[in-house]
Amino acid sequence: MPSKVERLKTIKSIISKEKIETQDELLGRLKDKGYVVTQATLSRDLNELKVAKIKDSSDKSIYVLPEKIISSTPVPSSPKNALDGFISLELSKNIGVIKTIPAFSHTIASAIDYANIPEVLGTLAGNDIVILVFAEEVTHEQAIGALKRDLPAFKEYI
Repeated sequence: MPSKVERLKTIKSIISKEKIETQDELLGRLKDKGYVVTQATLSRDLNELKVAKIKDSSDKSIYVLPEKIISSTPVPSSPKNALDGFISLELSKNIGVIKTIPAFSHTIASAIDYANIPEVLGTLAGNDIVILVFAEEVTHEQAIGALKRDLPAFKEYI
């Protein structure tokens, strides 16, 4: 069985050469190359590699490596709005994860905090990620609606 290091190199190679939209698709590519891994293991691998999803030119969400995000995303010379640097939003139960260009997460988290959105209990910002905690009863649709309602700039991103 190939080592984890070899598997991670293979994942990086696949993502850098192909437009992969889902973990199932990536699992299939790995299987074609002789790797049999679970979705949970792949998810951990993607996290370790700091893989993100961005919209490509055809508006499909694809996996990209961190260096691709930085090199392909134009960094605004001066922010036009608080959401400059936004890459993606993913939701899981009452948690939201916003991926950003490095160093833009604090501005986005501050904008969300300042908007005082009732559905958002709080934010936590790292270098390139913002964690949103939503009230337990808030659905994903309500969360996205609240962000768009109280921060209209979100309409152009999500």
